[in-house]
Amino acid sequence: MEEKTYIDHLVGFGWEYGPKILTALALLVGGLWVIKRITRVFDGFLRARNVDDSLRPFFASLVDVGMKVALLLVVASTIGLETTSFIAIFSAIAFSVGLALQGSLGNFASGVLILLFRPYKVGDMIAVEDKMGKVAEIQIFNTVLLTPQGKRIIIPNGKITEAAIENIGEMSEVRTDVIIQVKDYTPIPTLRTAAAEAIMRCPHRLEGHPIFVEISGFPRDAMQVEVGCWTTGAYYWDTFYFLHESMKIAIDDHGIELAQEDRDD
Repeated sequence: MEEKTYIDHLVGFGWEYGPKILTALALLVGGLWVIKRITRVFDGFLRARNVDDSLRPFFASLVDVGMKVALLLVVASTIGLETTSFIAIFSAIAFSVGLALQGSLGNFASGVLILLFRPYKVGDMIAVEDKMGKVAEIQIFNTVLLTPQGKRIIIPNGKITEAAIENIGEMSEVRTDVIIQVKDYTPIPTLRTAAAEAIMRCPHRLEGHPIFVEISGFPRDAMQVEVGCWTTGAYYWDTFYFLHESMKIAIDDHGIELAQEDRDD
């Protein structure tokens, strides 16, 4: 009698849930097949749109995971399971992870924006706040700068998008400035002649730009002068260092005295 009751329960369970389970399995198998095809098509779309290789796998994975979560909820609902609790659990997990990774998610979002809108690219010379260097890598969370001294500066992308970015492209025309202080009695025509000679010696000087020599201040017993040479971003640092050396030679040739820097006793 007990055996018959057990069998009756199995038969009743099969009649009640069998079609639902079969339907759910069919949905699961078919849904996974469709998701795979959609993900592949979406990846091809991103390739056609020339989306950065660092972003394309992430976006494809995000679409794939999102569709699979939705499919699991549909399958659970088909079987008869309550999906409200599943949604609440997923929401709680997402909220907790979001709080724990708030800073990292901000850097990630900034990295996505940088790769999409390209305010700078690998090879550009950029300055962010007090950091300056050539962009060596643009990662999802950080941007890596390489200084002329060979130092690697790793800046979180969130810091970059929050600050003003000074971008000097390799082929951009840019002026390299040198600031010196000379004695306040130095004749200005002599100073301009010396600066012009120094600028003309720069091997990466761009033609067609006027020579820049301007007085920018009068510290005690001194005259502050800015000397600028136009070049391209690729030779910014080469010109910067060469112009210092060239100015030293020029002021020595013309007998110009440098001002002594004030020091506290």
